[in-house]
Order: sequence, then C-alpha cells, then structure tokens
Amino acid sequence: MIAQSDIGHRTEDGRPDLRIAALWVESAPSLGPGETASVRLAPLRPEHWRHLKVGGLITMYEAQPVAGLAEIIELLPPVLHLPPRTAPTE
Repeated sequence: MIAQSDIGHRTEDGRPDLRIAALWVESAPSLGPGETASVRLAPLRPEHWRHLKVGGLITMYEAQPVAGLAEIIELLPPVLHLPPRTAPTE
C-alpha cells in the first residue's frame, strides 16, 4: 500500500504538504477499520521525514477521509529495499 501522511509540513498557501511512503503491516496480512497493529513506513523521500521523533503522531491518508493515525514508536535509518511481500494465509 502507498500511504500519504500529514507529517506537519505546509505548502506556501497553508495546506498540508503530504508526504508519500510505502506502508506494510507487521505480522498480519491486512489491517481493518478500527484495528491496531505495528506498521512500517518506507518514505519515498526520507529527508522529508527526518524531523519526526519517537512519540510523535502522524495522520495517514490513502485518499479522503483520513485512513489512520500513527504514533511513532521507533525510528530507523533508511534501507535500500522493501522486504519481500508474503502471500496471505487462509
């Protein structure tokens, strides 16, 4: 999934300047409405996300309305590739 996040930046006219990241759910094939889980974000441009701190909150969008809220629990340096996707088990 590709998510857009409001991480606090604003455009010149004051609107949220959304940033793009790949998102995947840890230890589950999907995340439904109202559910919580640990997820990972792989920002398209990591330099736009460097101001974030552990304990901070970001708002995530796939489109309108808001898709979710995330509390930052860990920050890691950028990696060169995404982990392989696994097929959902039934």
